[in-house]
Amino acid sequence: MNKIITSITISVPLLFIMSCGNKTTDNQNDKPVNIYTTTPVSNGMMETRVYTSAVEEGKSVNLGFKIGGQIKRLTVKEGDVVRKGQIVGYLDDTDYSLQVQQLEAQYNQMTSEMKRLDEMFQRNNIAPNDYEKARAGLEQLRASLEMTRNQVKYARLEAPTSGYVVERYMEEGEMTGAGTPIYKIIDNSGLETSVAVPASIYSQRDKLAFCTGNSPVIGDTEIPLDVINFVPDADNNSLFRLRLKIPASMQGKLLPGMNMTVNLQFNKTDNDNSYTIPSRAIFERNGKEYVWVVNDSTLTAQEVTRVGNHKGKNSTVSGLKGNETIVAVGVHHLSDGEKVKIIGDINSLEK
Repeated sequence: MNKIITSITISVPLLFIMSCGNKTTDNQNDKPVNIYTTTPVSNGMMETRVYTSAVEEGKSVNLGFKIGGQIKRLTVKEGDVVRKGQIVGYLDDTDYSLQVQQLEAQYNQMTSEMKRLDEMFQRNNIAPNDYEKARAGLEQLRASLEMTRNQVKYARLEAPTSGYVVERYMEEGEMTGAGTPIYKIIDNSGLETSVAVPASIYSQRDKLAFCTGNSPVIGDTEIPLDVINFVPDADNNSLFRLRLKIPASMQGKLLPGMNMTVNLQFNKTDNDNSYTIPSRAIFERNGKEYVWVVNDSTLTAQEVTRVGNHKGKNSTVSGLKGNETIVAVGVHHLSDGEKVKIIGDINSLEK
């Protein structure tokens, strides 16, 4: 009996110890693995071409009155900023206003007369031909009245676009004809610049990666430029014109005529999709090669293909986008879906 009790007493602590030991092992497996990572380095080489240019207006407008007359008042001068729809000049509209009053009186009288003729026509007391002539006369008078009212409106000069007044051709008191330019307005919301490039650069237009510019008037600020188009016809010097759009944020800071430097960045390799990574970041599985990509602290195997000579510390591979975070060392002891903790970049560790 004593032997049986002793055996039970010994077994209970042993089971407790075994249970604690297994629990500790399970907790250790749940902990994320510490890893060092790296980022693929693109092998796409870039070439920069630098050109001098000048700021150009995207659109300029010669603005004049639709009718002729004596200039009564001009409200802006050279250098002023105008808004679309702003009234920038007036003609003396006295004669036009008097014509409107005269035609309104005639139209009102003719309208009253037409009511009497309508009644007579209903009673067959007027010949149809005479009635139609009277109605046509009223319509012509109405059209003349509307035209004259429009002439009064046209005595005010309205800016068709927002921009800067760069020239004022006439002054108050002068006589002007219909369409004679009074102002030249530049629409600065569409500033551009352009450069002339040789055929060797034009032929590489599909490899143009991005364009930037800078101007001494705004210091070291780099201005992103968007390609509007390449003009396909060469000039007399066999140069092709590249038109570039300056962002609207530069409005007021850059003005037409200011000097600029334009930088054109070209891709210069045919294999722009290859990347350099550490050779030890690559592991083999079922005859194919992979790297571990980290997404939200979880590992995913990404297949890669080595390109060219891959002996040495680094290898050139394809199959990556270039923005991945990949495990740099210890790749043979990891598995799909495993949780990891990034503790540093391998490049900073090796410095």
